[in-house]
Amino acid sequence: MNTSFPSSLRLSAVSLAALLGMAGSAHAQLQTTLYGALGLDVISASHVYNGSTSGSVVKIDDNAIVNSRIGIKGGEDLGGGLKVLFDLESSVNPDTGSARNAFWNRNAWVGVSGSMGTVKLGHQWNVSDDYMCSYIVCGYYAPFLMSGFYALSDYYDNAIKYTSPNVGGFEGAAYYSAGERAGMKSAGQKFQLAGNYSAGPLGVGVVAFSEKNPSGGTDGNTMYAVGASYDFGAAKGRVALATADVRYGTPFKAKLIDLGVDVPVNAALTTSLDYVKKDVTDSPDDTYFVRGRASYALSKRTALNFNLIYLKNSGAANFAFITEGQGFAGEAGQKQTIVTAGITHSF
Repeated sequence: MNTSFPSSLRLSAVSLAALLGMAGSAHAQLQTTLYGALGLDVISASHVYNGSTSGSVVKIDDNAIVNSRIGIKGGEDLGGGLKVLFDLESSVNPDTGSARNAFWNRNAWVGVSGSMGTVKLGHQWNVSDDYMCSYIVCGYYAPFLMSGFYALSDYYDNAIKYTSPNVGGFEGAAYYSAGERAGMKSAGQKFQLAGNYSAGPLGVGVVAFSEKNPSGGTDGNTMYAVGASYDFGAAKGRVALATADVRYGTPFKAKLIDLGVDVPVNAALTTSLDYVKKDVTDSPDDTYFVRGRASYALSKRTALNFNLIYLKNSGAANFAFITEGQGFAGEAGQKQTIVTAGITHSF
């Protein structure tokens, strides 16, 4: 990784401290915490494609509501309201006992927090994930797995993330991921701006995303999203809209809608239902799915989790949540039904 930055991105230690709130002389070690979650689902899925044929499959896999992970976080109190923070977090495949991708694939950042906000540097989740998962269905069976809409929830390397203080329910954030391509200054760069309001029963969030072609050139991808929720007490209603303009690889434009409702049945049982549709502009190659999910808390740390998903492709669309070695590509026009039941424990 290239550790040099252009002069426009350099911040001295003095100016960063001034931005976030000057530190006093008192230093104190914050508590260092080992944390994580483990969850496993038993999954039954139809029309699982292996590249040539499709069939039904029963498998055991990572939980879709609470992804399995292990992490360590902490920092130092520098005084005067200024703190240094860090987080190292890795995904775990509990069905095989293996790490997933790079070991610290979920988080590997260090940052500074003060009265003017928080700045984090390193591998970390984008700002869309911080806000839009309040309005769209997240977890594994979710719209950010669809082509063009990955930026609804993702993490990137070589990133700088700023989050403002929360003032009266309003919060803003900015995100930059360096492409680090010699001779191609903008190649692979990613930018995000987001704003969110959450106070009382109402929540509203917006995000804009831009990514430059990692191979260079002037083309790139953009995505815009807006979401809202309102808690009526007996249920919370959610709606999210997003547009994607993909300009490299196979270009296309698409719109996405997520209509959802969360219903707390009692103190232990919570349920939700989402309808999600991806509509490709000027094309019949569309996809929709309906996802119902439920979580029953056995304690503060342990829960039983359930999912029921029905997915339908039209035209040449071939998206699938579960395939064998084909990414998320199934058969054109296929349907898929998925039923899961599992348990999660957080620590």
